Amino acid sequence: MKTTIILLLIFNITLYANCTQNKGPIEAGECFEKQNNLNRAQASYEQAILEDDTNTQARIKLAQLYQKMQMPTQASAVLVDVNENQLTPAQRSSLGALISHEEDSLTSFKARVKLGGGYDSNINIASDDALSNTTSEPLATLFSRLSADLSYVHDLQEQGSWFLRSDLNFYYQNNEAAHYYDALYARLYVGAGYQGNGFSLYMPLFYDQLHYLDRDLLQEYGLRPDANIQLQENLIVNINAMYSMRRYIQASDALRDDDLLSLGAGLFYFQDQNIWYLKTRYEMYSAQKESTLLFIDKTMLYAIVGGIYTIQDIADLHLNYQYRYGDFKEVNAIKRDDGNHDLMASLEKDFLKQWRMSATYHYINNTSNYVDFQYNKHELMLSLAYNY
Repeated sequence: MKTTIILLLIFNITLYANCTQNKGPIEAGECFEKQNNLNRAQASYEQAILEDDTNTQARIKLAQLYQKMQMPTQASAVLVDVNENQLTPAQRSSLGALISHEEDSLTSFKARVKLGGGYDSNINIASDDALSNTTSEPLATLFSRLSADLSYVHDLQEQGSWFLRSDLNFYYQNNEAAHYYDALYARLYVGAGYQGNGFSLYMPLFYDQLHYLDRDLLQEYGLRPDANIQLQENLIVNINAMYSMRRYIQASDALRDDDLLSLGAGLFYFQDQNIWYLKTRYEMYSAQKESTLLFIDKTMLYAIVGGIYTIQDIADLHLNYQYRYGDFKEVNAIKRDDGNHDLMASLEKDFLKQWRMSATYHYINNTSNYVDFQYNKHELMLSLAYNY
């Protein structure tokens, strides 16, 4: 009997050593889980969080382990912290829903308000080249910018994993030396979705309006379905589409009316506190009125790569590079093809509990066989954000 006890003790010690020798707490926890030693796994993940309170991977694993141990209350509590990773409110809500199977965890409100100021070397250039004043000399200006993003998700518990969700995005920019280019923009999403085991689907309707170039310029409404699929524990695929009707408000702009069809896909990898992504998107714009206006009918193809990298718990480095190819329908024997390079780098740091300050550099270079659309743009901005 004593011999059996000693052998079992030696066996357990050997298993423990195999799971801890030359392994960090997360690897040790994974090893203990494979041995079905859940208490040891729990202790290992908790140790990882004690060593690094911002370790998202450890929190996700601990939450999933709590669910395996039938401890849903503790799992939900851990996931509250997982979601506070300074993504946009919509991204935080989506991630929280995807990595948790608890029905009441879907009921949440997220918000972010951001105030910033900076310098723009070429304010003439708009995100939509058809609205840009590329024939003028580049106009530089200081600017101030206010943006707000709100997201609310409510689970319909009586309907299982169905939920309602709404998102509001607001943006205002005031330009010190060029008020003609001041911009005010707002978009509202309202829709329903379904959260399954490892996937989510959201079908929102949206409406937005833009005040730009000293007038109420554009309103847009449409449908934007969005799906997330969890391939592995920290690997998520996003598939999205959009159909919108863009209608110009003033009669003088009516010939610009168009419809937009967009198809997109993305791959997101969550690694500890870091996020890496690769995305692509196809857009087709179709003019709604017969006219001789240039560059209304067009197709755009995007390739985007980037990520968020945490530098030794000191600050977050955000990098995003986008290449856009534009093919414009020929009008009056005028054919245009563009290549657009868009690079954004941002250094961000949390302070207090829900505040974040950032410094951002944005560079755009557009090459084109149509000489008026060859341009460069530099933008520098300092900002302060509050996350709720």
